[in-house]
Amino acid sequence: MIISSRTIRSMVLVSLCLSGPGVSAGQFGTPKEDEGTRIFKADEHPYYSGQFHLTGQQTILVGSMNDHSPWDHMDYAGKRVTPVQGTIEIDVNERINSGQVIAEFVEGADRYRIVFDRFAAKVPFQDGGIATRLYEHGDSGNGDPLYPKTWLYLGGWGTATMFKNGDVLYKDYDAHVMVMERSRDPKTHEVHYPVKRMLPGGETDPAGMEIDLWVRSKEQNSANFPPFDTFVHLCWEEVTWRTSR
Repeated sequence: MIISSRTIRSMVLVSLCLSGPGVSAGQFGTPKEDEGTRIFKADEHPYYSGQFHLTGQQTILVGSMNDHSPWDHMDYAGKRVTPVQGTIEIDVNERINSGQVIAEFVEGADRYRIVFDRFAAKVPFQDGGIATRLYEHGDSGNGDPLYPKTWLYLGGWGTATMFKNGDVLYKDYDAHVMVMERSRDPKTHEVHYPVKRMLPGGETDPAGMEIDLWVRSKEQNSANFPPFDTFVHLCWEEVTWRTSR
């Protein structure tokens, strides 16, 4: 007798419904021991490839490339954000901490390109330079408190080189990219942070997503916020997941 796959699925569903809470702990689809609804690490999934391919559109430059110190390139109030023409392409393998992030944008008559392809971890949570499925910033205990606590679908740390009209502008600067929960209000571009928290989650909107990229110098300047001589901050408000490049 030949049994179709549809019939098999129906039999499984009927069996699960009839067995109810009496389903054995080893039955397919039931929690094991105390798993409950915990969030699993990526490599706990048997078919995890580690490969991420994303594109970002609707580019925002926080501040300007022509700002003179003192400046604010976090701009929680959303008063100095500039929509610019540009994109970001992320093609990385989280398992082996390799790949590249390429960001391009135009401000005025100048064209900029950021090549971020050297990933390295300075602390354990950065997991070799590329990490996924973790909280960062705010009071998460991971990273600095410059941004609200946010869930990272993907994060990268390392060094990048930035070009202006084809010439090297900043070479081997520290870089950080985040595919994260939406932090900026889509209408006002305000980041609601820091505020007195009434709930344990960070001041983000899990119903949205954004990509943020920072490129910063090692040299510091306390007149600026954040306190670096150079801090380039870009945000992409539209995020697309791709199957491949």
